[in-house]
Amino acid sequence: MMLTRLARLLSRILFPVLVLLPAASFASAETAVQARPALWKIQNSGATVYLFGSLHILPNGVDWTTPEIDAAMAASDIFVFETPTDESAAANEKEFIVHNGLTSTNLRSVLTRREYLIYSTVLLRAGLKQDQFSHYRPWLASVMLGLAYLHPDNFATLTGADDLLIDYAHAHGKEVRYLETVEQQMSLITGSSDVAGVLSLKRLIRTLPQTRAQSQQLLDLWSAGNADRLGAQIDSYFTGYTMSKDDLIGNRNFNWVTHIKELLVRDGKTSMVTVGAAHIGGVHGLIQLLCNEGYGVQRVDSGGPDANACPAKPN
Repeated sequence: MMLTRLARLLSRILFPVLVLLPAASFASAETAVQARPALWKIQNSGATVYLFGSLHILPNGVDWTTPEIDAAMAASDIFVFETPTDESAAANEKEFIVHNGLTSTNLRSVLTRREYLIYSTVLLRAGLKQDQFSHYRPWLASVMLGLAYLHPDNFATLTGADDLLIDYAHAHGKEVRYLETVEQQMSLITGSSDVAGVLSLKRLIRTLPQTRAQSQQLLDLWSAGNADRLGAQIDSYFTGYTMSKDDLIGNRNFNWVTHIKELLVRDGKTSMVTVGAAHIGGVHGLIQLLCNEGYGVQRVDSGGPDANACPAKPN
């Protein structure tokens, strides 16, 4: 049960998996929030693409849909997400976790006594079993620790904006597509060695108290629709880790733009593309890449700045 749920989560939270920004993508507040996240529109040859940056995990009480988002959902013929999250995909991801996330080595042997005490206390509070989490590989230990620290009381039921959109698409018989396969996304997890993973896990344990403030800041920026500042904040977490940022964000954005361009040549079709908010803003964000290709990108909502918007280049 827990592995199946984790598999679903992993399909949407890969940008912090290497724990360069340990749990900062996971909002932690549990108070009522009226969010107005950014929504963008690109039009070409009679086709329309709505681009939405999601927080993959949201706290309870966040009302994030807006009239503009509702209208885009209703108008869209095609819904595009990062990776599949159906039962077949979850089964593949669960198998991956079993074969790549567990080891015979006990984490007690690589963590100090104090580090393991912090690690085990957090996971026990979230309801996990010590005979299992003591044998997580470092990358899996880091993901589980970040989630359990910020969400100890609802660890097994975490959801994000993606969940509502996926459910809507299926309930209304919409065509659903994906930007990556499960195998492509899961391959990102195995990119680092266990040695690097242990160092990241130790860093996460040391900085756990900071993650609450970081996650709240990202939630606030996302809720305000400030894609520029959110992108800059995420960039700051990757300081000194340019290659990892390229692997997790930049290179994937370049690949995804190709898929978005294909949607923009389907006359009369409207699509809604939902990706993690980390992929939207910045020099190598999807908006700027589309602008570089000559497409006009228009900010649809009025909830925040539109510094990333660009006019279409004349033919």
